[in-house]
Amino acid sequence: MAWIKTIAGKASMRGVFVCIAILFALPLGWEGLTGISLWFSPFLMLNSVFVLKSVVWLNGLAVISLVLLSLRKRWFCRRLCPLGWGCDLVSSLRKGRGRSIKKVPPVGKWLALSSLLAALAGIPLFILLDPMSIFNGFFVIFSQEFSVPVLLTFLGLPLVLALNIPFPGIWCAKLCPLGGLQDEITSVKSSLRKVEHRERTLRNMNSTGRRLFLVSGAGLAAGFLLSSFMKPREKSYLRPPGSIAESGFNTLCLRCGSCIKSCPTGILKHHMDPSQVLFWMVPEVSFTEAYCLEHCNTCSRVCPSGAITLFSKEAKARMFIGLAEIDLHNCLLTKNKECDRCKAACPFDAIKIEPAEGAFHMQPVVSRDACVGCGACVVICPPRVVEVLP
Repeated sequence: MAWIKTIAGKASMRGVFVCIAILFALPLGWEGLTGISLWFSPFLMLNSVFVLKSVVWLNGLAVISLVLLSLRKRWFCRRLCPLGWGCDLVSSLRKGRGRSIKKVPPVGKWLALSSLLAALAGIPLFILLDPMSIFNGFFVIFSQEFSVPVLLTFLGLPLVLALNIPFPGIWCAKLCPLGGLQDEITSVKSSLRKVEHRERTLRNMNSTGRRLFLVSGAGLAAGFLLSSFMKPREKSYLRPPGSIAESGFNTLCLRCGSCIKSCPTGILKHHMDPSQVLFWMVPEVSFTEAYCLEHCNTCSRVCPSGAITLFSKEAKARMFIGLAEIDLHNCLLTKNKECDRCKAACPFDAIKIEPAEGAFHMQPVVSRDACVGCGACVVICPPRVVEVLP
């Protein structure tokens, strides 16, 4: 059958990468390798670097992709992209029977340029439309309880594939920002090669320059406006250690779930507060059954966007999640019952047992300088009177 031949024809380098991407997107305990396919996207890498003004060594995978696609047109699409593989497969089944997309403008190119320019102002506008982000978001449903935000994240991949049924090839050719970025790189390269055709080159450069000016202005304006609009609310939440400032975190986070799937103690969940729709699906710390291990930095190693900055295990004592607060009125010590579990469990010696002023009992005291909000005291406390505040 035709569809079997199509699948066999796609079983090349991209087919192998699709299998690898699926395998490492599943919550199978890969730790630092969870979601590794995300690191290959040049669009994600550039948005992250423009926002954070820094790089980590895994960004080198995207740099290699960037170099290769500058040498060969749409190299990433043809050799790696798993979403593109699915779109090609669906489009091939409808070849000759779908609607023409020739008149559809190259939206992806302008999405890419405006997102990168807005990223310079701190807001990567369309980072969630990266095909690697959409692809990995599909697998969130395997690591999280069912909810509306999880369903919406899950539906991204099926909706993109379904779009190619009536309009074969429309996502890759016209809408994908990563594809648009590759086309723009090829266009610049071609323009440089045609220097000998001066008049034609000047006309193309003037036309491109006008469009680039408009997109640049729109992207930068959107970045500055949204950065003020998306400031943290009064009601905050606990974020993973090493997270950047909350306003930047909520916009840079891909909602890919890599940190959640790789967390060894399972304390990371998707944030789903219905009053904060713009912050849905970002990782949130929940100390219900476990705490943040004092020598663990897995979440920082798997975050492809830099929303969680890379830190060493030795630096964990300076990675502040929040501050423990103890309800002394309901503490066993203040009721003259013996207990020092919070002090014994604290891996950073941030809790001391001291005499209470004006009373004949002892009480736990939290050091604001030493407490990082790891949650060990929350989990161990018998009456559950300890809370970590953001």
